[in-house]
This record gives sequence, C-alpha cells and structure tokens, in this order.
Amino acid sequence: MILGYIADNIVMSEDANFLEQLKEAIKNKTAYLNTNELPKLLDQYHLLHTCVKNIYEALVKKALITPDPYKLEKKISDIKAPEEGPYAENERAMVIGARFSDYESMLDFICTYVKFSVESINIPTIKKLMEINNAFQWNNMTLNNARVNTRGLATLINEAKKNVPQITLSLINDSIAKSSEALDQIAKILRDLTDFQKESYKLEVRLNIFEHPTYNKTKAEESEDSQLSEIRRIFPAVMGKTPYYSDLISEIISEERGSNKQASQKAVLKKLAVVQEVNVQQKVKIDTKSILLGAMHTIATLAPTYTEVAEKLVNNKTVLSGKKKTFFEKLKDIFRQMLGKPDPAIIYNFIIVDPKKETKSVKAVDINVFISNIEKKASFFGVLINKNSPEFKKLSSFQETEILEYLNKQVTENQEILTLLDAADEYFKNNVVSMDRSKIKGLKMDLVTIKNIVVKTVQKRGEYLSIIEEQEQMKKLGISDEI
Repeated sequence: MILGYIADNIVMSEDANFLEQLKEAIKNKTAYLNTNELPKLLDQYHLLHTCVKNIYEALVKKALITPDPYKLEKKISDIKAPEEGPYAENERAMVIGARFSDYESMLDFICTYVKFSVESINIPTIKKLMEINNAFQWNNMTLNNARVNTRGLATLINEAKKNVPQITLSLINDSIAKSSEALDQIAKILRDLTDFQKESYKLEVRLNIFEHPTYNKTKAEESEDSQLSEIRRIFPAVMGKTPYYSDLISEIISEERGSNKQASQKAVLKKLAVVQEVNVQQKVKIDTKSILLGAMHTIATLAPTYTEVAEKLVNNKTVLSGKKKTFFEKLKDIFRQMLGKPDPAIIYNFIIVDPKKETKSVKAVDINVFISNIEKKASFFGVLINKNSPEFKKLSSFQETEILEYLNKQVTENQEILTLLDAADEYFKNNVVSMDRSKIKGLKMDLVTIKNIVVKTVQKRGEYLSIIEEQEQMKKLGISDEI
C-alpha cells in the first residue's frame, strides 16, 4: 500500500515536471518565433509579392492578360486562394488573368495586413497560407503541369518571353526562380510554426481541461477511452470556440498514459527546443563590397517598372491635353531632338504630401523633364541590372566608400521620384475631365513595386552599415574576425 502511494507520487511528480518543462519550452519557442522566424517569413512573402508583381506587369504589358479595372476597389478581409477550376482554352487570358491578379492582391494583403506573430498565425491561418502557397507551383512552371492554374500561367509566361528585350526576359526568369526559393523558405518556417502551434494547442488543453473542476480525474484514469470521453464531454464548455482536433487530443492521451509516454514527452520537448547557433571563434571575413553591389543590383531592378511608368505618364499627359499629336507635331519633335533642343515646358502643380509632418505643399514640375528623367533612369538601370555589363564592372572597381555614396544618391533620388509619382497619380485623376477618366492609366501598383524595391535596397544598405560598425568596434577592441 505504501509502495503504491510512493509510486503514484513519483508518477505525479514526473507529470508535473513535464508540464513545467513544456510551459518553459512553449514560452522560449514563442519568443524565438516572434523575434527570428516570423520576421523572416514576412520578408519572404514580400519577396514573393515583388516577383509575382513583376511577372503580372510583364503579362499586362504584352497584352496577354487584361488588368482588372476594379482591382484596387476590391475589398479583401481574409486569406483566400484563387479558384482552381477548369476553363475553356479561349478564355485562358481572361480566367488566368483574373486568378493571377487575385493571387497578387492576396499576397499584397498578406504583406500589408496580416500580423506576423505566434498569436495571430494559428493553425487555421497556416492552412489558408499553405493554400495560397500552392495556388501556383513556381518550382514547376511548365506547360504540362497537372495543376490548371500553373499550366495556364506557364502558357502565358511562355508567350511573354517571345520577342522581348533581354532585360525583360532576365526579369521574368529571375522572378520565377526567386518565387520558387521564397516558397521553399516559407514552407520550412510554416512547418516549424505548425509543429509549435500543435504543441501550444495541446498545452492549452492540458491546462484548461485537466485542471478544470468539472473534469473527473478518477474516471479519466480508468482507461484511454474513458479519458477521451471525459475530454470530449467538457471540451465545448471549457474551450469555447477553439476547434476540437481529435488527432492532437489522441497525442495528448498517448503522452500522458501511453506505454512509451516518456519517449513521447522527450520527443515533444526536442521538437520545441530552440536551436542556438554556436559562436565560431574563427569566422570567414564578410565580403561587404558584395553586399553594397547587391543593393545596387536590387535598385536596378526598377528598370522595367520605370519604363512602364514613363509610358503611362506620356499617355496621361496626352489625355490631359485633350488631343493626340499630329504628324507635323511629331515631325517637329524629331527635328527638335536632332538639334538637341528640349521639349517646351509643361508645368504641372503637384500636391506633395508629407505624412510625417502631416503637411501639404505645392511643387511646380515640368512634366516633360520629369518623364525624361524617369526614362533615363530606366535606361541606366536596364544596363546596370546586367552584372556582366561594363557599367556594373566599372562600379565594382570603385572603393566601398564611393559605392556607398553612389548608393545613397540613388536611394535619395528614387525616394523623391516615388513621392512625385504619387503626386502625379493624384494630379491626373483630379484634373482630367470625367469623360476621359477611364483613359488615365493609374500608377498605384507601380508605386507599390517601387516602394518595395527601395525598401529592400535600404534594408541591404542597413545590413552593410551594421557590419561595418561591428567591424570598427572589433578593431577598437583589438579583435580580428578574419581567419
């Protein structure tokens, strides 16, 4: 009798010890996911969205799909994958165009409105994210793919690659490759997050059900079926709207009373363990120049977007003027260009909004000069995006301080362009006559692309500056990080 009492106490002690270890493991894993893995997950979704948008714009430019005129007006309130049903071959451009447009909008919604935290991304949300991830198979973008949407998009992309400049072809291929890489990283993080959320759910059940006054522990101890029945009995009242996952409940019972319960408990704790990176005393020196050049290459990917923006601005200027150029006016333009004379000034008064200061100001802009500057940027970046070009090789030969100075100049200039383009978009919409409003080409999607690329460039610059600062501090302490 005394031995039985001691044995029961040992079991209770072991169970309590496991519960405390489980609580601590969940706490540590929560902090790790929120500060390390989930920010990475958001970065990968940003990358995927940028790549998808690049491909979407390439398809629109080649008139392979028709942009949805109501795209910006659609209200998205939840994560939902595009439809996957069959369609007639002659409807491919319209159907796949609409589904791909919805896919791009959904990625934008995820990047903008979803809170990337353990508390927000629960099991149902992970399921929805995985459905979005599987909407298009970027690692198998082929004409014979079994998935309807992927096969249709692959057909359109194949058409888009025909008779295009090398820069556009490189952009499409690079966007497909990076989309595939981004989804691999996303899947890896979501798998880890799924395992965590399952264990977190199981801990919640243990704490709320097993410790509840209406839970009949005596009856639950009779058998596994009795414990399962007891959990089911009070689950709705105690857990509220929390879903009942039968497979996870079965895992709890196995870990609490199964024949291999100790091994099961160890496996749970091992799954939740945060793997800390071991500090290696000898480090390979970081190639900081490559980081700077990578930032320059990132901002150079604005080339196709600026080309399209310039075309839209020319169109909008023509619509606003109320007429198209005659043959003789076009001839005069040609002679003016041959003689090196600038186009006559056309001044627009843009309303510049400063969101930080919450102020507005008027800036007089010569629209012809503005368009010309964007075209020059597009041309320059179009060359710089090729790492084998003489221009990129020349930039690579510069000292790091010179590259950083040049990068700072590009970031500043492109941030100013972004501000002016935002003002230009509003100017055209507000000043065109109502009957011509449908002819104005909006810049909202282009603005998102430009902003994302500039932000990514600034992040890479920040990474470089952080490394340089760390190296300087190490030098002051007389520590070398070289082999």
